[in-house]
Amino acid sequence: MADLRTEKQITAELESQKRLQNDGRQTDKSREERVKRILALEKELTDTKEKQIDQISAHIKLNKAVNKLKVEAQKAEEATNKSLIVRLQHLMKGNVVQAWGNKAEREHSKSQKDLTVEVKKQAKEYQARASAGELTNTQALGLTNLTEDISKGLIEEQNIQERINSLGLEGNDIGDKVLKRGTKLAEQSAGTALKGKEAAAATAKWAKRLGVAGAAFAVLYKIAQQFAGSVDAIGKQFGSLNVLSQDFQKNLFDSSEQASKVGASMEDVASTAATVSSEFGVGLTASGKMAGQLIDTAKAVGLSNDEAAKLSGILQTTSGLSAQQAERLTEGAFQLAAANDVNPSAVLKDMAASSEAFASFSENGGDNIARAAVQARALGLSLDTTAKIAEGLLDFETSIGKELESSVLIGRQLNFQKARELALNNDIEGAISNIVSQLGSEAEFNELNSIQRKAIADSIGVSVGDMAKMVANQDKANKLAGETAKSFADIIGKDAMSELTAAANELKTLGVALANTLGPILMLLAKAVNLLLVPLGNMVSGLSSSIRGEFANATTTINDGIFKPGGITHMMGPSGVFSLNPRDSVMATTNRINDGQGGVGGFSTFPQGTLGGGGALTSEVTLKNNDLLFVTNYMGSNFANGATLGTGENSVS
Repeated sequence: MADLRTEKQITAELESQKRLQNDGRQTDKSREERVKRILALEKELTDTKEKQIDQISAHIKLNKAVNKLKVEAQKAEEATNKSLIVRLQHLMKGNVVQAWGNKAEREHSKSQKDLTVEVKKQAKEYQARASAGELTNTQALGLTNLTEDISKGLIEEQNIQERINSLGLEGNDIGDKVLKRGTKLAEQSAGTALKGKEAAAATAKWAKRLGVAGAAFAVLYKIAQQFAGSVDAIGKQFGSLNVLSQDFQKNLFDSSEQASKVGASMEDVASTAATVSSEFGVGLTASGKMAGQLIDTAKAVGLSNDEAAKLSGILQTTSGLSAQQAERLTEGAFQLAAANDVNPSAVLKDMAASSEAFASFSENGGDNIARAAVQARALGLSLDTTAKIAEGLLDFETSIGKELESSVLIGRQLNFQKARELALNNDIEGAISNIVSQLGSEAEFNELNSIQRKAIADSIGVSVGDMAKMVANQDKANKLAGETAKSFADIIGKDAMSELTAAANELKTLGVALANTLGPILMLLAKAVNLLLVPLGNMVSGLSSSIRGEFANATTTINDGIFKPGGITHMMGPSGVFSLNPRDSVMATTNRINDGQGGVGGFSTFPQGTLGGGGALTSEVTLKNNDLLFVTNYMGSNFANGATLGTGENSVS
């Protein structure tokens, strides 16, 4: 660099002047003049170093500025490269204006791209001139900033010359060229700004015209999404829609509208239909039809959708009821429990979990089990517990033996014969009432010792704790007030929610019905789009596979090797990607190469000529044990293994 040579010259002269200053033969006048010269040189040296620092700072800023302009140019390129996929994405989101654009907007985008590319081009040229020494880094940075300011309309055309003059470039070829370029760039910037205004006006006009259409499209897209979500939910639960019958799909969509009134979705409908069809053998078509009603009933009686489905399935398979009859019995049991001050939800949960009790004792369409379940909860027990009592009574030999044993221990005769007859006739309610009537009062039970209490509990097959509950609640074990499905009105899921929630669900139902109506039509349009995207996707996938295959075929793994000039043109690694000189030879080795200081990765020196051959070394190199030498363009050196490295002019690296 020029500054660097000047610094050396100044330093050399300064040292010379200082040596002469110490010469005792000089006169006072010459000594005084030499002191002035030394001070002047020291100041000149300081100024030179400061200039160097300024140039380094300008160099860093210049690189940052050029990199920023590269990024801006890349973004402008991307903005004008709207592929079919990007346009379709905007269209599917309802951004009609962005999807199709308009002529003015496209022209502005292209003009903006051309402007940013031109600014980047000029900035890179100034950077290159600075590297070549034609400009200082400060001048190159100033010209880059000037170019950017012109492109952004931050400087008037008549002020461009002033900025050029401030950089010390007035009157030379570079300054004149920059002025011409700046004037042209200012015109280009003004044209781009004008196109921007035209594009904004055209876009506003276009958006106004398409505002209603865009809003309508957004609504249709939302409807399509909702319908697609329902279709996906069915597919997730049941698999391919092409195999499922149209009647089944229609029933599911009808059920989804009914279920939406209580806030349920198609996922709930599909799950409920899957439960009754898989666990209880109900046909797919029938399960789709009854799913909506089951969800409504579940909401009305405080069950989960799964529990309601299981209860309906139990009633249909064990009691021979239809779906409608099962619904009436469920709601009747709920209302019977409420009429007798018993927790209705607990009763129905018991029934849903007691398939064995239904299978063993169901009679008259399951009405007897419903009553038994209400009675069990009135006593503080579960239906399973009272069903097991009935089962125990029918184990005659064991039951009679325990009955006699218990009678002896408590000193009072127990007779469960009537209870056995009732259990045999599937009357769990009557059997339990008969047993409870013989247990005695709570006061009498409390007077019994632990052995006596245990004996009574064993006689009917319950724990002492359950026995205590039966004694405490025996007044509730009598025949229940009212009947089940015969004497109660229908109840619906809306009865279990607030009016506000019910109103919101009605709006949701309207949306579901609209989606189910328009959804199939919109899906046909989506299918048409899909038909366009499939070949495009296959094409891109094939291209990607081809590129990856070519890359894999082009990549070779080696351990050791020597490559002649031009054999390797590029190298890649953690340090970056490098282009080699076409005359470079390359040696690849897995051996360690010593740097002469105990490290690995560099080379030491040894005397010229010790390698032999016709080449002249410019430095000395030293090889240690197992070290290999990397030679660039070294002429005719032969190693012990017979390998001949490439020839050229350069020295050992």
